[in-house]
Amino acid sequence: MDETFGILSLLPIAVVVIFALITKRVIEPLILGTIVGAVLLYGFSFFPNWVGDLLATMSDPDVVWTMVIPALFGVLIAMFGNSNSGTAFRELAIKYVKSRENSLFATYIFGIIIFMDEYMNALLIGGTMRNLTDKFKVPREVLAYVTNSVGTPVSVLVPFSSWAVFLMGLYGASELLGGNGFTSYVSSIPFMIYPMVTLIILLLFIFNKVPKTRYVKEAMRRAEGGNVFPDGSNVAANDFNEELKKDEANTKKPRLINFILPIITLVAGTVIFDMDLIIGVIIAIATCFILYRFNGTMTYSELFETSIKGIQDMVELIILIVAIFLLVRVNENLGTIEFVIHSVKPIITPILLPGITLLVVAFLGFTTGNYWGTMGIVLPIILPLAQISDVNLSLVLGAMVSGGVFGSHVCFFGDAVTLTSASTQVSNMAQIRVSLPYALAGLLISFVIFLGLGFIV
Repeated sequence: MDETFGILSLLPIAVVVIFALITKRVIEPLILGTIVGAVLLYGFSFFPNWVGDLLATMSDPDVVWTMVIPALFGVLIAMFGNSNSGTAFRELAIKYVKSRENSLFATYIFGIIIFMDEYMNALLIGGTMRNLTDKFKVPREVLAYVTNSVGTPVSVLVPFSSWAVFLMGLYGASELLGGNGFTSYVSSIPFMIYPMVTLIILLLFIFNKVPKTRYVKEAMRRAEGGNVFPDGSNVAANDFNEELKKDEANTKKPRLINFILPIITLVAGTVIFDMDLIIGVIIAIATCFILYRFNGTMTYSELFETSIKGIQDMVELIILIVAIFLLVRVNENLGTIEFVIHSVKPIITPILLPGITLLVVAFLGFTTGNYWGTMGIVLPIILPLAQISDVNLSLVLGAMVSGGVFGSHVCFFGDAVTLTSASTQVSNMAQIRVSLPYALAGLLISFVIFLGLGFIV
């Protein structure tokens, strides 16, 4: 839209943040924020236009893709649970994992191995490792923090991931970067400071080398008392108790092959078919069907009933995803990102450009939940500024990606946080209460480093 809403474009975000903090919920504040945005955009005719935007959002191919992914992973995770293959993996891990710290370190390593996609990372690792970390009384919100803090940083640092594929395409379309997306991306990896800092902080957190916040200490004490779920998570706790009863009643023989082979086919299928995660997950599910019938683990009826149950478990998450993307659409129509960028342009200098780029993209990622879209809009603005100011282009690209990664960590209604919370069975707000202080510390450290690099690079 041509109309400029200025500072009013931030109103839907403010409404979402304020009401989420008050209610400790996410879906309702998101819907309210989209309605506020619709009122700004359409006035008295906001309701039919809001419904139109909702339908347009639900039919968008990218949104459909994002809705399908958790549904398919729900099937895969349910397969692992009902086949008792998770028990086999846990029994193997317990032979080597003897402490709370090591259980989180195993999660950290597993996250590095599953580097190709943060969705895969969030859903697979959270769903798999929670049984192991529960044994060592790790609070679920701490598991969520560790899971989410490995996924995206590793994905951007390895040039063979969904983030890398997207950014290479973005860079390849830029004349200022010579149309060589791969070279531009690889040259920027040494300047992706925030992902590196995050992985270091996370390791120090796991092995108790950085101070624990009051909330983390309270969570640890609560878990020591036998409740790994955050206070107020009665539904999740009841579900957990039901899961325990089902696990105890599950007499299926734990076979490690029932876990390992589907994971191998998931990774291989994703890589072979041009990083298409949906194809990889479908191949993994098909592997479960064939393997579990071949070795007698599950009957046909059990396989299909388990599949349906897995999809049902993800329905609330899918609703949340639709609300997230509807808010993203509203923000785009209001021109939120453009307003913020043009507001900070007057204060940008060559030395400050990398640091300001980091902060602007981080802020927009946190407030809009649209990390890739933000980078797509910011890139054609910062590249000419960098060229005119004679600032290293790889440095600026690293700062931009760093800001995007920060946003994926702390946007409480973002897809990365949402998927991780779903797989670890905690609320988004519970995860953010653990992760935000450490993410902000990482952002501050990264900003200082980028200021220094602005002088010397």
